[in-house]
Amino acid sequence: MRFLALSFVLLSSAIAYSQQTVPSKNTRPEKIRVAVLDFTTADIKGQKRFLNHENKKIDIPRESTLNMADHQTMNSIMQGYVRMIDARDNSATNTANRIAQIQDNERDYAKTIELYNTVVKGESRPVVIGADYLSAYLGKHNDVFSPVSTETVAAAMEKLSKEKDFPKDFMRKLAEASGATHLIYGTVSDMRSRQNSFKGYGITTNTTTYELDVILKVVDLNTQGVCYSNVYTGTYREQQRPGVTEVDNNKFQNLMNSALEQAAEDIYEHAKPGPDSMIEVSRPMVQVLFAVEGGKGFKADTAIICIDGETVGDSTRIFNVRPGAHKIEIKAPGYKTKVIQADLNSDQAIRASLDKEN
Repeated sequence: MRFLALSFVLLSSAIAYSQQTVPSKNTRPEKIRVAVLDFTTADIKGQKRFLNHENKKIDIPRESTLNMADHQTMNSIMQGYVRMIDARDNSATNTANRIAQIQDNERDYAKTIELYNTVVKGESRPVVIGADYLSAYLGKHNDVFSPVSTETVAAAMEKLSKEKDFPKDFMRKLAEASGATHLIYGTVSDMRSRQNSFKGYGITTNTTTYELDVILKVVDLNTQGVCYSNVYTGTYREQQRPGVTEVDNNKFQNLMNSALEQAAEDIYEHAKPGPDSMIEVSRPMVQVLFAVEGGKGFKADTAIICIDGETVGDSTRIFNVRPGAHKIEIKAPGYKTKVIQADLNSDQAIRASLDKEN
């Protein structure tokens, strides 16, 4: 492990750490380097179907989808990463056990690789136009966002997937390899319609309202998790009179544009600097390793680590922790609790000796 060579010294109940010098903040915040991945749709084989007000299938027109031959390889690799991110994010049920559960997931590399390969080698998913539009909309807010091309990210994904230790720290490594700080991926989760009729002045008019839901998730590659998600609904109204046939081939793309314009503004509002910001350029998680001793007969796996009041696991684990100041408590049956105030700015190895209770 790259951090095992780090030196560590314990002096009474305090630890002296080698700290990185944190530069002062610039007057202009660092831009969010975001890459928007190709969109997928839930309307695929074995899943739900998009139905209209007559309970008939709504087909997404061919001109509203990307050329599968051009995007098949990129899409499968991207979706393999997306599935791994989703699996990792969904496994954490609450804050208290999030770090421990993430560690469990990282240890089980075989299952993670199996999931990745299943997606990459499985049936190709539909690819929907949307990513390039959202990237363009976000690019208009160049005071906050700096878009990264999907080609750059796809090339980095493919290269990382061939490394021997894949998928260890795959999100943090993807940030280093692609230059992106955040990913956004989207799913068209539903498409539906309703119809209203109006009779008056000797005319009957039917108004059909179409709605399209897009789920977007923003992934912070440095903290290795989803930092923001939301559902956006695009709407489109079509009026028809009896005997008049009008076909709008851009219906689906109009719906998508409606949803993505909302999404871009909402994401921008949550990314602007301020106390309510939920999307920001964060520092990479640091890894912490513990070497706990307690004398003859002591077993390291009986020592429980608590970080900022949350129990995260026993001392044999490697923990991913947000950089900054933390209160660390080490507890073991029959031993006094060791309390350490640590400023974690880089990967750390911490040695602690526990004293027996009288």
